[in-house]
Amino acid sequence: MMAQLMMHRDVLKGYHKLPTKVQKRVASFMDRFQADPSDPSLHVHKLDETMVDSKVRGANLPDGYRAIIIAPEKGDTYLMVHIDVHDKAYAWAKNKRFEMHPKTGVFQVFDVEEMQSAVAQQPETFSPADNYPLSGLSDDNLFKAGVPEPLIPAVKAISSDESLEALSDYLPKDCRDVLMGIAAGMTLDEALDEMLGLDATPAPELVPDGPGDFTNVAQRANFDLVLVKGEEHLKDILQASLEEWRIFLHPYQKKLVAWETKGPMNINGSAGTGKTVCLIHRAVHLANHLDNSKDKVLLTTFTTNLSITLKAYIRQLDANAADCIEVTNLHALSRTICTRSGWKGRIGDDEDFDAIWASIWVNPELGQLPMTEDEMVNEYWQVIDANGIDNEEDYLTTVRSGRPRISRKQRRQAWPVFRAFQRGLKKRNILTVEGAVHQARLSVEQKNFHKYRHVLVDETQDFSLEALKLIRSLCPIEEGFSDPLCTVGDGHQRIYRTKIPMSRAGIEIRGRSRRLKINYRTSEQIRKYAQAMLQGIEIDDLDGGQVSIAGDHSAFKGPEPIIAPCKGPIEEAKAIVAWVQKLMKDYGLEDYAICITPYKPEIVTALTDANLSILQLKPREVDPGKDEPGVRLGTIKRIKGLEFRAIALACADPDDPMNSLAKAEILDRCERYVAATRAREHLLVTICH
Repeated sequence: MMAQLMMHRDVLKGYHKLPTKVQKRVASFMDRFQADPSDPSLHVHKLDETMVDSKVRGANLPDGYRAIIIAPEKGDTYLMVHIDVHDKAYAWAKNKRFEMHPKTGVFQVFDVEEMQSAVAQQPETFSPADNYPLSGLSDDNLFKAGVPEPLIPAVKAISSDESLEALSDYLPKDCRDVLMGIAAGMTLDEALDEMLGLDATPAPELVPDGPGDFTNVAQRANFDLVLVKGEEHLKDILQASLEEWRIFLHPYQKKLVAWETKGPMNINGSAGTGKTVCLIHRAVHLANHLDNSKDKVLLTTFTTNLSITLKAYIRQLDANAADCIEVTNLHALSRTICTRSGWKGRIGDDEDFDAIWASIWVNPELGQLPMTEDEMVNEYWQVIDANGIDNEEDYLTTVRSGRPRISRKQRRQAWPVFRAFQRGLKKRNILTVEGAVHQARLSVEQKNFHKYRHVLVDETQDFSLEALKLIRSLCPIEEGFSDPLCTVGDGHQRIYRTKIPMSRAGIEIRGRSRRLKINYRTSEQIRKYAQAMLQGIEIDDLDGGQVSIAGDHSAFKGPEPIIAPCKGPIEEAKAIVAWVQKLMKDYGLEDYAICITPYKPEIVTALTDANLSILQLKPREVDPGKDEPGVRLGTIKRIKGLEFRAIALACADPDDPMNSLAKAEILDRCERYVAATRAREHLLVTICH
């Protein structure tokens, strides 16, 4: 009798910590069990008398270890959910129930006693809110929300956000997410869709016959189980470092990966919600479904560093699909298109541009300027260059978002100066970075460069209008092909430019925009702290609307961020070194899991004096991770797209925006938000005393 064996995320996460003998036995166990689960040599035995759930089985492993396996009441799929030494393994499983929820079809692990005890221990200080959204839900609606039947009375006792948060650790994570969505103001159906990716009425084949019906588990909304096809498959899974993003996707992420659309689609969500993970998996999914071997998928980003990281991730995920996916950053893409279209110039640098401006300012025919020279230069870069403007009429009519108001007459006065600058560029045969984007767009529109079958874009919030127009020109939108474009972005993380609605570039995403709300990277404590940095700022949805953060929450909790006032750079460096040493001693963090930003010489000296090794993160190079030791040091822009277990944000300079956030520029606040949200569990922020 053949069987299937699915492995729980926690077993895989803890696999490398098991004794080598146990690891080897588990690996060989997979093949033998799936060939015949009743094979007596496997030593799988019932534990009816000691377990609340009769489906629990124990399996003997070397050195006194036991695997906890859940047997189905229907079907031939078994679940390996836990491994530990004998007594601990059985104590872990004793009071738990392992069930498919009859309504949502999600596999759940929960402990009724533990939940009831937690409810009883809630302090009186949790004041119940009037008309708390969960209070109005009937038993049927709570069941529909995914609450296991035995937990419904305990959930009905939740009457405030504080009590929901306090009890969230005792709820299965799927119903916790749905309840948080409802508490934040969503309807039950909205919460099922946005927090779980479930239709209000699931397909009949995805609804289990009972709590022990494990058929079709892999096809259902599934958080934590992966089907392991045998010893070799297990080796493949464990071969690369076990990044969970490769194996486990939230059901809503899975839905977006495979979502078929007739036009452009957009995924937004705050930092850490897995937008880029969705994009990588979607790129691989589309590459594996190409009809024509000559077709290509383009995945492009704003920053060079992220494109290098994504290229490596895609290769890890699916080496065959990677051959059909071109991964590049926007500026490299623009240069490539220009070069292949016959351009033989170069991208200018600051010295080139300064020389052209200097030649303009000494021109005796210049006349009266409508602004100062510095303001004129800013106007050029932020309006003319960013929007690909090359004639006076376009300048007179362009939308100047985020810029000081100037009259039509002033624009007429300014235009000859901007025209002179563009002539200076042409004379030297150089382009600005945005000029190359503009030139690339014209080349594609003139059919001098091919289109891609699918285009995917990360960091869309940092793309200029001209860059968005280039992206649109590379997509087969006009041809009416399915899934032409998928954009991903987050207004919270805009660190290069002001807001530009995608509709201005002819990219229509209305009705095809979805938001991820669950943060997997950052603890709830760090998420809340980072969100508070942007208090009072209206965050856009990349298409002119406002983002709602209702229901946003993290999947796990951690220590509160530490705010350390320091007098000067020496005291700051000492505080950071002491923090690093504490993390390594008390929490067992490896040095490569800790990052300090921005880079400061005093901090480098202090770390070196304390015999701590360091590694400076360089542009256009992948972080080597555990392969190279050293506390990471890098600029805020450099660490965008990376994540660490701990981040120190060194802001003790009196003029650092962190010391007066309310008055700081929006882009500066967004930069620091980006830096803080790179931290998984630990965050230190040094500020000026």
